[in-house]
Amino acid sequence: MKIAIGIVTFNRSEVLLKTLEDVLRQDLPPAEIIVVDQSDWYPEGARERIESLAAKGVIRYFRQEMPNLPTARNRVLRETVCDIVIFIDDDVELAPGFVAAHAANFQEESVWAVCGGITERDISVRPMVQRTWAKVFDYRRFDPGWNIRIEDFGSLKGCNHAVRRSAVLALGGYDEGYTGVALREESDLAMRILRAGGRIVFDPKARLHHLRAPAGGCRVGHWGDLSAATSCLRFVRKHWRQLGWSASGRELWYCWRLGVFNRKNAVSPSRMLRNALALIRASFDRLRSS
Repeated sequence: MKIAIGIVTFNRSEVLLKTLEDVLRQDLPPAEIIVVDQSDWYPEGARERIESLAAKGVIRYFRQEMPNLPTARNRVLRETVCDIVIFIDDDVELAPGFVAAHAANFQEESVWAVCGGITERDISVRPMVQRTWAKVFDYRRFDPGWNIRIEDFGSLKGCNHAVRRSAVLALGGYDEGYTGVALREESDLAMRILRAGGRIVFDPKARLHHLRAPAGGCRVGHWGDLSAATSCLRFVRKHWRQLGWSASGRELWYCWRLGVFNRKNAVSPSRMLRNALALIRASFDRLRSS
């Protein structure tokens, strides 16, 4: 099997360069490193350094003018010649053996995706509890910082997951209807994998540290709280049968908390009303599937 690493970046070129250095230090280097750059701003000299890596053949580099995370992920899937793609964020530090750990899970054809372990800057790992919930709720309840391997997992995390390219393309790729913050876009893919009979593994050995760069990427501060809410709404509308009525209701309430009943809107009734109307319109819009 050939392994590629896919990185989607937006206005984080300096930290991206450090992440690329980390990838190149891996004991098992990937066959390809594919970068899809959606940035509209670069520190002085940063873009030239990235393009220099592409000119030397160190990375494959593609520009995407209209930022959309799932669209960029699909670009990676289309462009790569590899069997497996490991998607990582542009602001991460990889553990030794990261690529090899991901690759080892794909020896079985039943494995369509792997979720790797994650620790995050300034966020503590929750105390481990017994996993008694159904796997479809792993996206909500499981902490990827836990050091326990799970052979039949139910979720993926955007900053650290690997997919079997052929299987995901057969499902239609990532859903490009998730825009802006693109909240739940990776959970959406996980739900579709489970529904199609594929298997997801959680492997804590395929671990990285998420630096949580304060700007760029899919931060709500850039794309807006309504973007997060409408993405969350899309998720529950697509997967309410798998989630069940009770969980779907909780997820819908979460949408409204994100986009309407938040602190920013509390001091601006007109903004709260505007967001509420937008979310209601989105609720009745025809759902576009990828």
